[in-house]
Amino acid sequence: MGQINIVWTCHICGKTRPDAFISVHTNDLSSKSNLPKGTIKENIRYCNDNEDCSNKVKTFTHFKE
Repeated sequence: MGQINIVWTCHICGKTRPDAFISVHTNDLSSKSNLPKGTIKENIRYCNDNEDCSNKVKTFTHFKE
């Protein structure tokens, strides 16, 4: 059997990368809706070998205010 190559798209830069180079940052958005911690979470994929993506993921969100 052949090896399966899993790839993901970085939510920050938009590049498609191999699984080993993608990490996930989780934001807890619960407090914005006055809900208990952990009620609403957002997962954001980013390139773990790109300093720009690693820095931008800290303030990135899929949701508009």
